[in-house]
Amino acid sequence: MSHYPDAKYPISDEEMLSLLHKYPFLRFRNVWTGKQTYHGKSKNLESNYYKYWDGYGWEDLWKNRYLPRLFAEYDTWDKETQKRFGFTQIKEKFGGLRIYTTFGSDKRLETIAEWLSEYICEYCGKETRTEEGKRVIWTTGGWITNLCEHCAREYILRNAEGELSEEDIQKYLNEMKCVQEKPFGYIQFGKDKNLHVSYKEIDDWLEKDKEEYIDK
Repeated sequence: MSHYPDAKYPISDEEMLSLLHKYPFLRFRNVWTGKQTYHGKSKNLESNYYKYWDGYGWEDLWKNRYLPRLFAEYDTWDKETQKRFGFTQIKEKFGGLRIYTTFGSDKRLETIAEWLSEYICEYCGKETRTEEGKRVIWTTGGWITNLCEHCAREYILRNAEGELSEEDIQKYLNEMKCVQEKPFGYIQFGKDKNLHVSYKEIDDWLEKDKEEYIDK
């Protein structure tokens, strides 16, 4: 993440130590051996998942929206369940955030964060809306990157071969633009009928809206 600026939401070493003690799943560790890179004091303090997206466009989504909800759910689990929970992989894939855990949270927190990330600029974190409130994103070709219009314009100029006219830039922007037409949701496949579940937006997150059975 070195090509991104400093953290937008920094945290003190004392606060970080407190979080690592309370939520050990934030510590980097070897998935197979379970060996941690952080050992309880200040050694390798920076090696943790809390700071994974520092300076990145998803930092707010990760630190201020996803993790607090995960912490609250984790706090309700018994100690045996808490011991079993951990991140196995966190990464960017096809322009979106991917969060893999040892088991999924009941409220589909990881899936919701992934959905939202696809309409958040990877560079600056801006979430663009139309006048009707629909989410908008500008997506690059090749290595897929989701950007706001400003960052998409900079991307075009940075990768242009020669000078571009404003008309050329607008043409590229229009080709990259994607407006969300369908609500967030998923289909749960069943033997006789499929369950279609949709989500609605509340503040800066999503909550389940409707569940409807549909014929296969």
